[in-house]
Amino acid sequence: MLERINQLLAGTPPHITGTTVGHHVILDIVGEEVHYWSPQLNFRIEEDEDMPGRAIIAGLIGPRPAVWTLFMFVYFSIGVSGFFLTSYGISRYMVGDSSLAIYGLPLAAVIMLTAYQAGKFGERLGAEQVEMLKHFVKDAVGVDRIEMD
Repeated sequence: MLERINQLLAGTPPHITGTTVGHHVILDIVGEEVHYWSPQLNFRIEEDEDMPGRAIIAGLIGPRPAVWTLFMFVYFSIGVSGFFLTSYGISRYMVGDSSLAIYGLPLAAVIMLTAYQAGKFGERLGAEQVEMLKHFVKDAVGVDRIEMD
């Protein structure tokens, strides 16, 4: 199976590039079609222990690592900031003072929802490229359809 995928990687279309490391395959979109929201497909191929001669293919298709890192940084920063602002606001409230910092957590939730919607927008922008990568894998593996969870 890996030999077939390596052969297909040698003749990939100009907008797809791929690398293999052991039983792990990484497919990327390259060239003029690449944009910030372009997906990356990672999958591994392993021998099925229960049925010799068959392979198990498991993978993940999603944003590139830089996009994951950015969103995790945004979520973490906003969550921590909202927590500490709200804690400060509550402590001020408990001693009898008023502070707008008590609204830090609800504001953080709104900002996180905005970041979530931005991610969904990016997912829609990359949907066509996801289908291109799935089609390449179907050809490489020789199946008619791929089930994704």
